[in-house]
This record gives sequence, C-alpha cells and structure tokens, in this order.
Amino acid sequence: MRTLNSCLLIVIFTIFSTASQADEGSNKTQWEFGVGLGALSLPHYRGSDQREEYFAPIPYVRFRGDKLKVDREGGRYFFIDGESFKLDISAAFALPVDSDKNTARQGMPDLDAILEVGPRAQWYLWESQDRRLRLRAGAPARLAVNLSDAGNEGWVFTPYLQLRYYSNMETAISIGPMWASEKYHDYYYQVDSQYVTGSRPAYDAKSGYSGFRLTVTNSHRISKHYWWGGFARYDSISGATFENSPLVKQKNAFMAGFVISYIFNPVKEYYTDPYEE
Repeated sequence: MRTLNSCLLIVIFTIFSTASQADEGSNKTQWEFGVGLGALSLPHYRGSDQREEYFAPIPYVRFRGDKLKVDREGGRYFFIDGESFKLDISAAFALPVDSDKNTARQGMPDLDAILEVGPRAQWYLWESQDRRLRLRAGAPARLAVNLSDAGNEGWVFTPYLQLRYYSNMETAISIGPMWASEKYHDYYYQVDSQYVTGSRPAYDAKSGYSGFRLTVTNSHRISKHYWWGGFARYDSISGATFENSPLVKQKNAFMAGFVISYIFNPVKEYYTDPYEE
C-alpha cells in the first residue's frame, strides 16, 4: 500500500465522509486534537479499471465556532447558518495519477492533484420527533483548481439527497447526480492527437452529465478518547457525456475507506450529544 502525506489523506476523508457535524446552534469555540490511522481504496480516476490503496496516519481536528467549523465533515465557513437553510464554502479533493502506472494513460501527461472548492447550499427537509432520522438536500458548485500551478480546470456541480440516522452509530446514505464543464471533462477524458495510439483514438470530451454516486457512511464516538469512521461508495458513469472516451475502461466502481483516531483533549460536549448536526 502506498503511503500518503497525512494532510492529503485527511482531505480525502473530508470528501467522502458525511459523518456528523458539530452542533451548529452552539457558540462554543473549543478545539479537539488527535491522531489516527486510515486506509483508502479507490480507482485512479472515475472510469479507470486500475486502483490504488493508501495507508497513512491522519490528524484529527475539531473546532466549533460561530461561522467556522472543522470536524469530520471537513472545514466549512458559513455565510448563512439557519435551522432549515445553510450556505457555506465546501471543498473536495482528487488525488494525482502517475500516467506511467495507468495502462490507459501511458504516454499521456500525469493527472495532478485537484482541489474543488466553492459554495454549497443545504436544505434541511425533515426530522423525526426523536431527532434520530433526518433528511437534507445539498447543492455544491465547485471550481476545480490544479494544485501544481493553481490553474483553472473547470467546474463541477454535485447535488445530493441525504438521509441520516442516529443510534449508537451515525449512519448516512447520500445519492446524487453530477454535472461538469467541458474543461473539467477534458482534463480527465480528452485524448489529443499527439497521444493517439493504435488502441487509443482521439477523443474530444463535452460538458454535461457526469454520472451519479451512492455513498454510505458510518461513524461512532467509541469513548471520549476514541472515534472511528468509514465509508463505502458506488460510482457510476453510465450515460455520462464522456463514457465513450478511450480512457474509460469501466463504468461502475466501488471505493471505501476507514479511519480510527485517538483524541488527546476530548471536549465533553462533542462526545455526549448523540444528535449533533
């Protein structure tokens, strides 16, 4: 298994994890710090039939402020933080790919690490009387930034519907389609004339539908010092505008990850409230 820089892997878990956020109705501003071990398995890129496994130490950080929140759903700054509607800045991350290690991309430029960042609107649609079951919708629209040169690689829009259940564990099921600009699809799926081979024809990617994702996450604060979280995702690009690219080798994929963390300075409010959101 490859070893990743800790900062990179925590960003990955930030993307895929939809575990519970800090209690956003509180004015407390307390930090928690810890360290954990994580494992991740995913394709080189969406549509690749080759994958990579990662294993690395991961820092655990949690903070709850009036506008800025850092927790297992990542770092977010809220412009609107209402009971039924929220507007924040969210981010996602795509790992780099060494084209020499990917059969479909051999001879082509490497894929650099991509940071996707932009506004996200969230609507809280329904909650059961005991607050254990909650339904919300989200609509992130993000700009893709190439971290090697800070270049613009287009945009991506990933709305979703999420059902969350709180018991001894916190479980979330999220599903949603994806759309992206032509430039974003070009970065991953276009084949220019200089990279044409006998088995890899030229291809011009278009904007539009990018497929859909179904994600299941679980997390549990085992005790005041220990927390674990994991996810499993089904990813489909069937019907995507780029599905006929020669760089697409499979249209369906599974990915998964797991992390367990030890917390050095546990904050009581963070591990005693079973319905934190």
